[in-house]
Amino acid sequence: MKLNKHFNLFIALTTILFLYTNCTGNRVMNVDDLLKNAESLVGQDVVVEGLCTHVCAKSGMKLFLQGSDKQQTLRAESGSSLGKFNPESIDKQVMVRGKLVEERIDEAYVKELEKEILEKTKVSHGEGEAGCATEQAAEGVTAGSSEMERIDSFRARIAERKANEGKEWLSLYHIVVESYQIID
Repeated sequence: MKLNKHFNLFIALTTILFLYTNCTGNRVMNVDDLLKNAESLVGQDVVVEGLCTHVCAKSGMKLFLQGSDKQQTLRAESGSSLGKFNPESIDKQVMVRGKLVEERIDEAYVKELEKEILEKTKVSHGEGEAGCATEQAAEGVTAGSSEMERIDSFRARIAERKANEGKEWLSLYHIVVESYQIID
């Protein structure tokens, strides 16, 4: 009888541990599902699979995963111990594991960004004033937009979100990657 009670307790604890583990991000998600549920996953370890469309040529520390279309793009940043992403990841399915981070873009952020651009102290990515088109896609900005058009886009989207949801910021999400692997 006592052995049966311990066995039942073991099964219950194992089930709880299994469910907890899956709720904290060990379930592989696609980019679309992660972005749809991002607000509830911030700060959690997640595993995401998607098509790698770009690895930052300048630093090698950013990799971009695409979901069902270019609007469903997620930035993955190399964690402190991971190092550079392999450029051979491009055009392949890649799975990343790491912590989901929310970056809030509010008016104070936009003003600081605008100041950096006007003072020419902003570090740009990609070529020319427009910056990296893949980074722009991950931010929801039209590819090829200038830095000032990017600011205008942020302001318009912040105003729209305030009107619709009462929130005075944009939420941009990325993953701080602890590990990754090329699937195919």
